[in-house]
Amino acid sequence: MSTENINFQDIWNKKNTEIPNIQEIKSTADKYKKKQLQSTLWHIFSLSITAVMIVLIWYVIDFKMFTTTLGIALILIALALYIYLFSQNVNVIRTINPSINNQEYLASLKKLQKQQLYMQTKGISIYYVLLTAGFAFYFYEFAMRMSTLGATLAYGLTFLWLAIAWFFLRPRQIKKQNEKISKVIDSLESIEKDLEN
Repeated sequence: MSTENINFQDIWNKKNTEIPNIQEIKSTADKYKKKQLQSTLWHIFSLSITAVMIVLIWYVIDFKMFTTTLGIALILIALALYIYLFSQNVNVIRTINPSINNQEYLASLKKLQKQQLYMQTKGISIYYVLLTAGFAFYFYEFAMRMSTLGATLAYGLTFLWLAIAWFFLRPRQIKKQNEKISKVIDSLESIEKDLEN
């Protein structure tokens, strides 16, 4: 049996006891889509506000060293990159429509999964490299004015937080995101397999 032209709406209308609860799967997929869209838009908003605040600091304070300006520029590039990646997620999330046929719906979810995988690997790696370099250059001017202990604390605490975010928080977030989308995709694929039998 070909599954290319199967529509979820038709399945819901003809539902029998052997087919998994499609309404529940659709509801889970819709909740996932809404939550992802809200989360993504929140990230874009908060990163944009952060970027605006950094630009205001850059504009208001007269920095004496080029390294500070370079640090700010690197941080802004990192934020802009991540905002761009999140906006790409919004475009993919908006194309997900549970009323389209099975194959297109699965393809939309898999495209979102692929986009998230890119963000979780290459995107976030570039983001952290730029952010780390940006902080290193930004703090240099201030570290020159501090005592050795103060400079060590400033750099140490900043890079400790980046390390915690990279090694502990990031993997947890990736795992949670992957589990959520994989659950929806696995449910839809199981329906597809049941229909083929």
